Amino acid sequence: MSGASATPPRILVVDDEPRMGKALERLLAHRYQVTVVSSAHEALKVLPGDPPFDAIVCDLMMPDMSGMDLHEALQQSSPALAERMVFMTGGAYTDRAQEFLERMPTRRLDKPFRPDELERVLGEVMDA
Repeated sequence: MSGASATPPRILVVDDEPRMGKALERLLAHRYQVTVVSSAHEALKVLPGDPPFDAIVCDLMMPDMSGMDLHEALQQSSPALAERMVFMTGGAYTDRAQEFLERMPTRRLDKPFRPDELERVLGEVMDA
């Protein structure tokens, strides 16, 4: 191995379903430093950490605090980080979710998605 290797990009996965969080962690761990949390409230606790996260992969619809709510909170506290969110959705949209997805210039993955789709979207987020 030659030279010092760069620190891998940091990805935060936010999903209320533990199996989905673990699956994404296994899928991404080969290229990224992955942190998994099971709620948007937990995400707000770990996001101020250092070094900052390079992208957030977040379930759109979660109990208590949705991915939309997390995005709105980040727009207030860290707008640049809010722009690096990727939303996953199973397609069960509320009217609010539908309006959010229509007006937001954010990235979206419809479950189930292929690993290459996730890699492509993360690449777009981190290259932006």
